[in-house]
Amino acid sequence: MLGIAFIAAVGIFVVGIVTGIVVLVSIGIRREERRFQEERRFREQHGIWGSPDGPNHYIAENAQDGISSVGRSVNGLYVRHVPPPSRQKAELDVRV
Repeated sequence: MLGIAFIAAVGIFVVGIVTGIVVLVSIGIRREERRFQEERRFREQHGIWGSPDGPNHYIAENAQDGISSVGRSVNGLYVRHVPPPSRQKAELDVRV
Protein backbone atom coordinates (compact mmCIF):
# COMPACT_ATOMS: atom_id res chain seq x y z
CA MET A 1 0.00 0.00 0.00
CA LEU A 2 2.86 2.35 0.86
CA GLY A 3 4.58 1.59 -2.48
CA ILE A 4 1.49 2.59 -4.48
CA ALA A 5 1.20 5.88 -2.58
CA PHE A 6 4.88 6.61 -3.20
CA ILE A 7 4.57 5.87 -6.92
CA ALA A 8 1.47 8.07 -7.13
CA ALA A 9 3.27 10.93 -5.32
CA VAL A 10 6.28 10.67 -7.65
CA GLY A 11 3.95 10.57 -10.68
CA ILE A 12 2.13 13.71 -9.53
CA PHE A 13 5.47 15.44 -8.93
CA VAL A 14 6.74 14.56 -12.42
CA VAL A 15 3.49 15.72 -14.02
CA GLY A 16 3.82 19.02 -12.14
CA ILE A 17 7.37 19.54 -13.38
CA VAL A 18 6.44 18.80 -16.99
CA THR A 19 3.41 21.10 -16.77
CA GLY A 20 5.56 23.88 -15.34
CA ILE A 21 8.10 23.58 -18.14
CA VAL A 22 5.38 23.64 -20.80
CA VAL A 23 3.77 26.71 -19.22
CA LEU A 24 7.09 28.60 -18.99
CA VAL A 25 7.99 27.84 -22.60
CA SER A 26 4.51 28.82 -23.80
CA ILE A 27 4.63 32.14 -21.95
CA GLY A 28 8.13 32.83 -23.29
CA ILE A 29 7.10 32.12 -26.88
CA ARG A 30 4.06 34.36 -26.52
CA ARG A 31 6.20 37.22 -25.18
CA GLU A 32 8.70 36.85 -28.01
CA GLU A 33 5.91 36.86 -30.60
CA ARG A 34 4.38 39.98 -29.04
CA ARG A 35 7.76 41.76 -29.05
CA PHE A 36 8.34 40.80 -32.67
CA GLN A 37 4.91 42.08 -33.73
CA GLU A 38 5.45 45.39 -31.88
CA GLU A 39 8.88 45.86 -33.51
CA ARG A 40 7.50 44.99 -36.93
CA ARG A 41 4.56 47.38 -36.52
CA PHE A 42 6.91 50.20 -35.46
CA ARG A 43 9.28 49.58 -38.37
CA GLU A 44 6.43 49.38 -40.89
CA GLN A 45 4.96 52.67 -39.61
CA HIS A 46 8.32 54.37 -40.03
CA GLY A 47 9.06 52.75 -43.39
CA ILE A 48 12.15 50.85 -42.32
CA TRP A 49 10.94 47.23 -42.32
CA GLY A 50 11.78 46.49 -45.94
CA SER A 51 14.88 48.68 -46.08
CA PRO A 52 18.42 47.30 -46.03
CA ASP A 53 18.66 48.51 -42.41
CA GLY A 54 15.69 46.34 -41.44
CA PRO A 55 16.27 43.07 -39.63
CA ASN A 56 16.86 40.04 -41.80
CA HIS A 57 16.42 37.64 -38.90
CA TYR A 58 13.91 37.09 -36.14
CA ILE A 59 15.94 37.61 -32.97
CA ALA A 60 17.74 40.94 -32.97
CA GLU A 61 18.74 41.20 -29.32
CA ASN A 62 19.14 39.17 -26.14
CA ALA A 63 16.11 38.10 -24.14
CA GLN A 64 14.74 40.82 -21.88
CA ASP A 65 13.64 38.55 -19.05
CA GLY A 66 14.13 35.08 -17.64
CA ILE A 67 10.95 33.57 -19.03
CA SER A 68 11.81 34.63 -22.58
CA SER A 69 15.31 33.27 -22.06
CA VAL A 70 13.91 29.89 -20.97
CA GLY A 71 11.57 29.85 -23.97
CA ARG A 72 14.45 30.55 -26.32
CA SER A 73 16.80 28.01 -24.79
CA VAL A 74 14.25 25.19 -24.86
CA ASN A 75 13.52 25.96 -28.52
CA GLY A 76 17.22 26.26 -29.37
CA LEU A 77 17.08 29.95 -30.31
CA TYR A 78 19.88 32.39 -29.64
CA VAL A 79 21.23 35.74 -30.82
CA ARG A 80 24.02 35.35 -33.31
CA HIS A 81 26.72 37.95 -32.86
CA VAL A 82 29.06 38.78 -35.70
CA PRO A 83 32.64 38.44 -34.44
CA PRO A 84 34.68 41.64 -34.50
CA PRO A 85 37.29 41.83 -37.23
CA SER A 86 40.61 40.53 -36.02
CA ARG A 87 43.72 42.67 -36.01
CA GLN A 88 45.64 40.05 -38.00
CA LYS A 89 43.08 40.11 -40.82
CA ALA A 90 43.31 43.91 -41.01
CA GLU A 91 47.11 43.74 -41.23
CA LEU A 92 46.95 41.13 -44.02
CA ASP A 93 44.56 43.31 -46.01
CA VAL A 94 46.97 46.25 -45.77
CA ARG A 95 49.99 44.19 -46.91
CA VAL A 96 48.34 42.79 -50.03
